[in-house]
Amino acid sequence: MSDHPRIGARRGHTVEVDLAHWPGVDHDALPEERRAQYLRRRKAVEMYLSGASEAELKEATGMPRSNVYRIIVDRCLSQHPDGTLMGWRGALPFFRVTSYRRKSAPKVLANSRGGAVGALQWLFESPGGADIESRFREHIVGKVPKLGAAKRPKQELFAWFIKELRAAGFEARGEWPFNVEKLGYVSICKFIDKVMDENPRRQRQLLGGREAERKARASDGADRPLLRVFQRVECDAHKLDSRMVVAIPSPHGDYETRTIRRLWVIVIIEVESRAVLGYHLSLHPECNAEDVLRTVKRALTRWAPRELLWSGNAYVDGAGLPSAHHERYLGACWDEFSVDGAMANICDRVERQLREVVGSTILKPQDPTSYTSRRSKDDRPFIESFFGQLAKGGFHRLSTTTGSRSADKRGADPDRAASDTQFQLEYAEELLDTLIANYNARPHSGLGYRSPLAQLDFLTNREPERIRRADAGDVQRMVGIRKLCTLKGGISTGRRPFFQFANARYSAEWLALRTDLLGKLLWLQLEDEDDARLASVSNERGEFLGVVRAAPPWNRSPHTLYMRQAIRALDKRRKLHLTSQCDAVDELIRYAEGSKGKKLPPHPAYLEARRVLQKHAKELAGQPMLAQGGATHPAPAAVVAEAQPVCATDKQRRPLPPMEMAKTW
Repeated sequence: MSDHPRIGARRGHTVEVDLAHWPGVDHDALPEERRAQYLRRRKAVEMYLSGASEAELKEATGMPRSNVYRIIVDRCLSQHPDGTLMGWRGALPFFRVTSYRRKSAPKVLANSRGGAVGALQWLFESPGGADIESRFREHIVGKVPKLGAAKRPKQELFAWFIKELRAAGFEARGEWPFNVEKLGYVSICKFIDKVMDENPRRQRQLLGGREAERKARASDGADRPLLRVFQRVECDAHKLDSRMVVAIPSPHGDYETRTIRRLWVIVIIEVESRAVLGYHLSLHPECNAEDVLRTVKRALTRWAPRELLWSGNAYVDGAGLPSAHHERYLGACWDEFSVDGAMANICDRVERQLREVVGSTILKPQDPTSYTSRRSKDDRPFIESFFGQLAKGGFHRLSTTTGSRSADKRGADPDRAASDTQFQLEYAEELLDTLIANYNARPHSGLGYRSPLAQLDFLTNREPERIRRADAGDVQRMVGIRKLCTLKGGISTGRRPFFQFANARYSAEWLALRTDLLGKLLWLQLEDEDDARLASVSNERGEFLGVVRAAPPWNRSPHTLYMRQAIRALDKRRKLHLTSQCDAVDELIRYAEGSKGKKLPPHPAYLEARRVLQKHAKELAGQPMLAQGGATHPAPAAVVAEAQPVCATDKQRRPLPPMEMAKTW
């Protein structure tokens, strides 16, 4: 037998009452008068269930036994709308435990707003009303509007409901809501809100969109897994909110400026230390797999500070990336690669290099065990926070900023500011490098005011065995394209053996002596992603056979496959003309610098060419003349000069303005 008291219900059976399991209330939150009334009711309920008499109840609480019985049976033992027992909530004064239900047809009073209380509930309970209610509920929580479409207002839902009532004959019979002034608009809108509140997930999708629904599902971080150093990194791309220009040599002398409108920076950040391991500035309109791999490669290779054009002391003490901070971080690998669902991040090319070179797995959006499956900013909080600091502490402080939203411009003209201040691409690259290097050396509030580099040292000193290092040779080749190609040619015709690879022909003198390789499949790989002129050849057994060189017009200047693809596209559109006697990269530069419509932004392949040729010129500058003379088809001096920043090629004639000019313009 149970020790809990039992009370007789109205339908002839008894109910066991367990006060210990009744949902409680915060009676201290009530006004003093209602609080005292609630406490009297609570005491009366406890006395009634303990067997107190009528006189005892009257003396202690002033309430008759019948009233206490009604409070227990009709209120406290009823069901709450959330599906649980009402409990002590039923003892609250002025607390409605059941909604109002009309028992007779609504009669609207003349010259009055009264007489229609509960009319909508009466309508739904009338013949045919239940079907209208179910269809109206389905219509309220119907399909989510398409991306960019306006959200459905209540007026649209109200109009649909009135149309259905007319079709059902309510207007012809003169019934509610057609016998009131506003057609029951307020009551119908309250019902719409009620249905939406009953479907919170759908409500967020309809009112806030997919992003609001994803954000609501994100946790507060308390249940995030405990990670170790170099266990997980976060990677994402961020569009730089700034305008900048490139200086293009003019055929009339001097230079002309073209505005760049869209650049991306891709960053890899180590989760436990918050240290940025590497970054890459993409000059492409959209990020691709090559940009992601370049970022990974930079995170695994040694970082070196730049020779700044706009400042001599922009780097703070200890600034840098981990690969330059300590030798043990050079080539340090991680276990998990946390990204969003962009195809550039999760494609087979990136996944293979991460698995084979880094020993890392991608946390894909399809993985239900990963908290990155929702593709929300809250799933990668550390890198999103870093991007906020990068913008707020750097590019948003410039007069050339576009802001994160169109409203951030506040009447400013970033295009004009970029042109007037001559804020060039080279400045943006240097500013980005110093901001990231300084971030790693500055105290971080989330790390107990240690810097990310100091936190990384602290964690790795505790677990030195956690650091795995990638093979330097594999890292060097990870961005390069490799493909299985057939060696073509003919012995009887004397046709020189060649490979058709990446929109160009590749050949070499040693291939003419290897007639045994004709018709066989061989592996070709670009060793340097910034120089597609040379490719290594190996057979399917893994034996290295030699190096082949691209045929004209691709054999003179260093270039990337992206540049080659863009040049081929321009050639097909008759924008430029390629011959075996020309330099394809030189033709691209001539087209970009001599094209009509000077207000158009420069072609992204032109920006890539500037970067590649500038890098090649620096490499040649550090070699002795004998080594330079042995280089295969070095880039023309004029082309290299055009790729240099204006201030680096002709400081005295046209110096770049100082960085402070861009800040205060």
